[in-house]
Amino acid sequence: MLGSYFSLPYQLGEHIAFVLTGGLVLILLHVLLIRKRKRILQASLREFRESEAESHRVVQQRNIFRNRARNIEDSITYAQRIQLAMFTKPREMKQLFPESFIYQKPKDIVSGDFFWAKRIKGKVLFSVADCTGHGVPGAFMSLIGLEFFRQIVVEKEILRPSDILQEMNRYFDIVFANLDELPLKDGIDLGFCAYDYKTRILEYAGAFCPLYVIRNNEVIEIKGDRIIVGPDYGIQRGPFTNRSLQVEDKDVIYLFSDGYADQFGGPEGKKFKYRRFRHLLMSIHHLPMEEQHRMLEENISDWMGEKHDQIDDQMVIGIRPASFSSY
Repeated sequence: MLGSYFSLPYQLGEHIAFVLTGGLVLILLHVLLIRKRKRILQASLREFRESEAESHRVVQQRNIFRNRARNIEDSITYAQRIQLAMFTKPREMKQLFPESFIYQKPKDIVSGDFFWAKRIKGKVLFSVADCTGHGVPGAFMSLIGLEFFRQIVVEKEILRPSDILQEMNRYFDIVFANLDELPLKDGIDLGFCAYDYKTRILEYAGAFCPLYVIRNNEVIEIKGDRIIVGPDYGIQRGPFTNRSLQVEDKDVIYLFSDGYADQFGGPEGKKFKYRRFRHLLMSIHHLPMEEQHRMLEENISDWMGEKHDQIDDQMVIGIRPASFSSY
């Protein structure tokens, strides 16, 4: 009995020691857990700060690129204004041929396709030209072509279409003579017409561009030569063939680049192609010119749908030559 009396404090002491030891262990574990959480939080804070700094750098780079893109777009838009100022405008075309239209749809802001017309010495000379490529490179080439037209037709008064194309090649040789390397794509496909509004004779010469004449519900295709207009790459160049046609009252003529016929679309994602293009012109040629313009625009939009992007500049002009106005 006495032994049990003395063992009770001892057992109580052991219990207290166990509790204290357990408490210290728990406190130690809690401290370690707090330290670990602190390290995790500190690491997370460092990552957050690094991420924030990286995000700030990304935002800065994005703003730099955005400003550069805006500046480039502004420059190209201004270049478009310069280019349009040099092109023959639809209202100028209407002054020459009241029954006419110019359908032009650039792929980008500026275009490699262009139309040009000039009345000189009893004739109206006009051309549709397709500079290889589109966007800025095509636009630069278009300005070169326009300047060549001005010098050859206006200053030198060369009025025969085949001679004009031949002279353009000579000008290309002069301009690009000092360049050692040129990609084979540099050049201009074009159709060039000279219409004598007194005799009503239409002369035509072309470089890879045909002329369509719709007469008596038939399409007469006058093909251009497969000869390049551009710098000399050792490929066949000239002489070009000059073709003549006596214009009749109801004739409608069309000049165009390849962008319309080459456009992908339709249910199978194929090219529009020239067969469909001729059929379309046959179905609309009797309509007023403004209506033809609208139908060309709506047709290619429906053909492309929402799945297909425009792949090239598009240009089509339609003229009833007999509608010439001497104003």
